[in-house]
Amino acid sequence: MKYWSDIRVKLTRNIQLALQLLLLMIGIYIFIMADKLSLYKIPLIFVGLLSWFFFRDKTKHPIIWLVVLTLLVLDLYHFYFRVANHHFMLIFMVFSIILYKYHKRRDILLKNIQILLVVVLTASALQKLMSEPFMSGDFYYYMMNRGFVFHPFLNFFPESLDIANNNTESINALHQLDPNSAKSIKLKDVFLNLESFSFIFAWLTVVIEFIIAIALLWKPRGMWTNLFFATLIIGILCTRLETGFMGLLGICGLILCNNFKIRLLYILIVIGSLSLIVTKFGFH
Repeated sequence: MKYWSDIRVKLTRNIQLALQLLLLMIGIYIFIMADKLSLYKIPLIFVGLLSWFFFRDKTKHPIIWLVVLTLLVLDLYHFYFRVANHHFMLIFMVFSIILYKYHKRRDILLKNIQILLVVVLTASALQKLMSEPFMSGDFYYYMMNRGFVFHPFLNFFPESLDIANNNTESINALHQLDPNSAKSIKLKDVFLNLESFSFIFAWLTVVIEFIIAIALLWKPRGMWTNLFFATLIIGILCTRLETGFMGLLGICGLILCNNFKIRLLYILIVIGSLSLIVTKFGFH
């Protein structure tokens, strides 16, 4: 019981915990991206770390966060069409944290994170809704037959895993052929009624994202809102290991949530995502 008491005390400082996890995730992300534009990043990181080491207690400016924001903006400027979606979310989160370091108002930080989550989920749902291949189920149908969706569970079904691997090999072989030959292949379904399942799953994804976006807008700190949001994150991780993006969503949830047990769930999600990112498992 003492261990749970210690954990519960730690969980009362949810914003501090969220900032620590975010800084850890950013450190890993910067390390992954470090080889790009290294000539610009080396002096920036050197001066930033040197300033933080000597002046962190003598200035009100959040040196580390400002350096992080500069690095993220630098990558965004040079690789705008190549950076992942979570790069944009990272920039908005870091910018909100920098503002928080100056105004020290918890309510403003919570509102910024709330609006960010609502915009992200709403934009995601609208993008899917406007995509005919997604709403028809074709996207999920193609991805499932290649084993790119629900991949962690395919290991429990060897026959389905073999079918997915064979489909991938057939597609790769087709790519090697002359496009003018007009040859095609027919994918074999990894399980029965996959086409109907893909269609239903596509619509269910959009509906759930809209519902949770509305719940976050209406009652962002509520227990049920955060429980459903955490369940959505876990569901996405089970469907497709988008570890970086899900880790950031978990940090946002940790900042907003009032319930101690769900805060712990968010921390488990983030640390799990970080573990997968470090081991390069999934889509980081």
